[in-house]
Amino acid sequence: MFLGCYSHFVNNKIDVKVFKMKIFTGVAGVAVAASMIFSQAAVADGATLFNAKGCAGCHGKAAMGAVGPRLAGQQEKYLVGQFKLIRDGKRTSGMSGVMAGAVKSVTDADIAEIAKHLSSME
Repeated sequence: MFLGCYSHFVNNKIDVKVFKMKIFTGVAGVAVAASMIFSQAAVADGATLFNAKGCAGCHGKAAMGAVGPRLAGQQEKYLVGQFKLIRDGKRTSGMSGVMAGAVKSVTDADIAEIAKHLSSME
């Protein structure tokens, strides 16, 4: 039985090409699906961190602003930069002094996840 299947593939090169293409397509599909799952997980982590770190207290649950400014929809790079400036004591204008104490122990990784989440919001 096995020899019959093997000889079929050997004698019919088109089937071998189709078979290889199906395997490639399947592997590529799994890779794309995995990256989408991990991307969604990262956004969820950012949302969790936003709430766990107390950001919603000043910026609102939807990050549309309250005591603090609107953060939803801002560019990720801008958010990361401002967050680090405030955390590191390099930005002290406005309400930055109030925020500095709240973000003192937030890691770069947490900042990146929160910024990714906020930039994905509208």
